[in-house]
Amino acid sequence: MDKLDNYIVTILEKSITPRKSPFLHTILAGRRTGQAVQDAHLFQMQHLFGLVPNLKLNYLETRLKELMRQGIITVTENGYTVEQKSNVSFEMSYPSFHGFAFQQQVFAFFAHLRLAVQVVSNKHHAEKYYLPVIRDKKVQQFIKIWLQNQQQDDLADRLYIELIKWFNSLAVSRPEFLVERFSGGKLMGYTTEQIATKYQVEKWDVYFEVLHELHRLIAAIKESEEEWPLLASLIPNELMSLTSSAIKTYTLWAKGMDLEMIERIRNLKTSTIQDHFVEIRATLKEAQVPYLPEEELIQSINSRNWHLLRDIKAAFPDLDYYQIRLAVVSKEDEQ
Repeated sequence: MDKLDNYIVTILEKSITPRKSPFLHTILAGRRTGQAVQDAHLFQMQHLFGLVPNLKLNYLETRLKELMRQGIITVTENGYTVEQKSNVSFEMSYPSFHGFAFQQQVFAFFAHLRLAVQVVSNKHHAEKYYLPVIRDKKVQQFIKIWLQNQQQDDLADRLYIELIKWFNSLAVSRPEFLVERFSGGKLMGYTTEQIATKYQVEKWDVYFEVLHELHRLIAAIKESEEEWPLLASLIPNELMSLTSSAIKTYTLWAKGMDLEMIERIRNLKTSTIQDHFVEIRATLKEAQVPYLPEEELIQSINSRNWHLLRDIKAAFPDLDYYQIRLAVVSKEDEQ
């Protein structure tokens, strides 16, 4: 088993009941359907949500077949279950993931950082002609604006100091995995596969190690932005983790429109708008959304472990299912 297998098995273990491959793919790749958002929090795996956004369903199914062949998982008509627990705990190896909370932010941040390092390095060395390491136009535009807003004199030195501070103060275990991704001057950053080959480790070890360190860094920056002014400035707005439709709903809500008005304006079902608000509350834990239960009720619900919404409904009959889902997704990450 490599780390990707370990991740898949961990999600299956946390799911309690058998799960089919489309559901697993939704959680692993981080597709924010109403069911996925709810279940990720209900089964306390929100911190592991969406860690492999580029995972293809057919590749996942190939992995599942191999895990079955090894006798680690089994399958019935209801879905896959874990037959043999792994001796290696994914969560113990990576205790600081914030998958749902940082989902799109962390990948965008690393793209920004890699391009920023290249641009600043080449500017420092007077390299005017080079291929950008990130081809995404949105990322390039972000860095163009970012660069215009920075004091130029000692930018390379200040960025270097913050990178070294990151590696040292957060005790990054494999800083070489991160450094090898950076480009500058005549040097082009390595791919994950090239780094794995160079250091003779599994590709997914490199992938999850780098991703975990990025999550740790963003958590540290969010606690104290003033300590990391340049790195903090490369983190995109947390709203980017929301689906585009949820952002539209959130924008209308921020303008003072209630749920019923938003439903009419957007010409969407009530359940769809409610899904948006569940996603918004799950992403922005402090967001005040329509019909949010009192904080005392939220804490009461989240003080116990539940596997079914109907059990919560039985215990809290005055709340409707939308309010129950809001309460469930209000729970903070915990491993």
